Amino acid sequence: MRFGWRIAAFALLATVSLVGASYSAARVSAGPPAPPGPRPACHLGNGVQHVVILTFDNVHFFRDNPNVPSDLEMMPNLLDFFEQNGTFLSNNHTPLIAHTADDILTTLTGLYGDRHGNPIANSYQAYNQDGTTDPASVFAYWTDPIFDTAKTPPGINPGHDTNPAMVYSPEPPATAAHPVAPNTITPAPWVPFTRAGCNVGGVSTANIELENTAVDIPKVFGNPSPELSQLTADPDSFKDQETADYVGVAVHCAKGSSFCANAKGIKFGQSTPTSTESPDLLPDEPGGYNGFDALFGHRYVAPQLGAGTANVVHNGYEVTNSAKNLVDLSGNQMNGAFLGTPGFPGFSSINASQTLAYMADMQESGVPVTYGYISDIHGNEHIPGVTACNGAPAALGSGSACYVAQAQYYNAAFGTFFQRLAADGITPANTLFVLSSDEGDHEAGANVGRAIQPTPANCDGATVSGTTVTPDVACTYPAGSFGELAGNVTGLLKTETGNATPFSLETDTAPEFYLTGNPSPSSATVRQFDRDVGSLTATNPYTGQTQNLTNYLADPAEMAILHMIDADPARTPTLAMFAKPDYFLSPGAANCNSPCVSQNTGFAWDHGDYAAEIDTNYLGLVGPDVKHLGLDGSGPPNGPNSAGPNSGQITVPGSGTTGTWADETDIQPTLVYLAGLHDDYVPDGRVIGEVLGKPSPLTSPTLEQLGQCYKQLNSSVGEFGTDTLMASTTALESSSPNDSIYTSTETWLRNLDQQRDTLAGQIKDTLDNAEFGPLPPPGPPPGPPGDPKELLGECISLLAQA
Repeated sequence: MRFGWRIAAFALLATVSLVGASYSAARVSAGPPAPPGPRPACHLGNGVQHVVILTFDNVHFFRDNPNVPSDLEMMPNLLDFFEQNGTFLSNNHTPLIAHTADDILTTLTGLYGDRHGNPIANSYQAYNQDGTTDPASVFAYWTDPIFDTAKTPPGINPGHDTNPAMVYSPEPPATAAHPVAPNTITPAPWVPFTRAGCNVGGVSTANIELENTAVDIPKVFGNPSPELSQLTADPDSFKDQETADYVGVAVHCAKGSSFCANAKGIKFGQSTPTSTESPDLLPDEPGGYNGFDALFGHRYVAPQLGAGTANVVHNGYEVTNSAKNLVDLSGNQMNGAFLGTPGFPGFSSINASQTLAYMADMQESGVPVTYGYISDIHGNEHIPGVTACNGAPAALGSGSACYVAQAQYYNAAFGTFFQRLAADGITPANTLFVLSSDEGDHEAGANVGRAIQPTPANCDGATVSGTTVTPDVACTYPAGSFGELAGNVTGLLKTETGNATPFSLETDTAPEFYLTGNPSPSSATVRQFDRDVGSLTATNPYTGQTQNLTNYLADPAEMAILHMIDADPARTPTLAMFAKPDYFLSPGAANCNSPCVSQNTGFAWDHGDYAAEIDTNYLGLVGPDVKHLGLDGSGPPNGPNSAGPNSGQITVPGSGTTGTWADETDIQPTLVYLAGLHDDYVPDGRVIGEVLGKPSPLTSPTLEQLGQCYKQLNSSVGEFGTDTLMASTTALESSSPNDSIYTSTETWLRNLDQQRDTLAGQIKDTLDNAEFGPLPPPGPPPGPPGDPKELLGECISLLAQA
């Protein structure tokens, strides 16, 4: 988990005793029932009445240590629900760069980062007019301009980028016939539902609710506004109260919904209640989007869920406590991060009990479509009542006591969640459930088959029987055996190669370099920089060897193939490095007077990189018209992991995983199709016909084969992307006479990219027409449907060329 500004370590939020607290459901037998929520006329298809979309941060289906049950194996209440009621695909994949923001935005939109506008990690650099860069965060509300996070002094550069944060492209911008203007906002994912009369709730889900106080509050609430006045008056530099009040929770209302229309509260600086709804403005939405409203923040959403009334219960499940505040599924008051008062708990450590409580409250209050994000269990989340985590380190190894205890807590929360929804009549018979994770991880540290291993050798962490998880032989990690390897890439370049070319860097296991002045990729300066980055070495304690740091390199030609070049040229890096995933690289001093590589025990779960265990994840689907296939793909012990001497070195095509091959662009079109709706744009993903329960053109063998070939052609980590990334690496590291290898490879890559995008566009149009029919006006007319058999032949041929 690398959250940019979100990454501040969340300390214990209260000093209450954790001893003797229970993980059981917060079910009570007394108290007033929850008031019936307003019910808008929500018109979904295929018998769907509710939609529940769950997104994990780095929670794994495959085992990280082959002897320890995986994250989801230790949450059988969740895993069994999907495997027993629908289909669980274990061969799903991320885009690149594989980070929270890019992955969730890809899942929400069905678009790769080159089209939704945020392909580079959770933050990035943007070139200023003078050739320097300013840093920017991806985590900003959907309609914000770029969230420039440059600090004072010197502060934001006068010539900085001002284009939308979510800069949209209707086609891959690198191969567009005409340059795509970087001034349009990406279509929003809640629109198909609100247009159908359904309120849509978001909990901690990237960019569909407020993400920060700096630019989101003035953008959404206005300047002047009571909310901005509160922000300005708060002397706390962290703005914890405003974050708790306005960030992280939102409801986008259907037109005329009383959920928003009836919402009132006393705002900052006021003494009487006024309306708390805000206009839900989407100025670039295809087909227009006028007359819609939304509620933003716990302060304004919570009263619509029952807050303000003491001891509210719903079907025996506690909604509020005696203090009239919302509680999580374990009965803990929902408090703001670093506060002992009510509010949004924060992004970095929002646990399953908290997110699921918000979602259940919303479903019971007239919000039938809910998105929820849940933090992982690989860090100490300081969950009240989880006593095994008292004194545990920030980063947890597989099978350690705190790690297992947090999995038990999550398992209990999911058991309560599904029981509570069933009591509400929200079941697989009428509800579409979707489960995914943003990305996997590489566990940087001791593991089976590595030079350093956890102790004892036979540790398994826990055993699982039915829905019960029982701690067993805990894995321990002695000092020096666990944590990512922090590298000062500036110092390494200077001391190992003498290269002192100035650059800014997007720190990562897959760092992006932005050379000052934005020189041409083929310039002598850049070419020498490419070679020098490719030659860097370090000694790895987990392998016991000195090794090359670089696995792969990509410049803009290859980045375009990997969908990493968006419509805003100011955001294009000079070079992307995919390091060996034990390493997390940052800029630093131009020397190694302090070691240029050292162990960082605060972080150990690395992602972003290209490695099979990072880029392979899962998708669970349950609901009307979803086949009951159970597990489709490899089981938990048989997927890529971080163990063994080749840890982090396996490609996605070489990982040996089985089952229907999908990636995160497929989730949104499949969701929309199953809900009986449509988009006003052609996504990059396809409807996964293999999981559909009813006969459809999409279930024909030819279209399924075409869809599978299309994924290998267009996915960042499919066969085409993997093969070209290897070729790019060889070319960028080469030093042949007249640089002939580099020059010829660059030409070949650009030609392949043009051919790929042209053919992929034809396949997308053909699949989309079969899935949804022609786009309704005023959507852009797709190309004429092609012959699936001919397109399949062309797809196979182009894959062979790479």
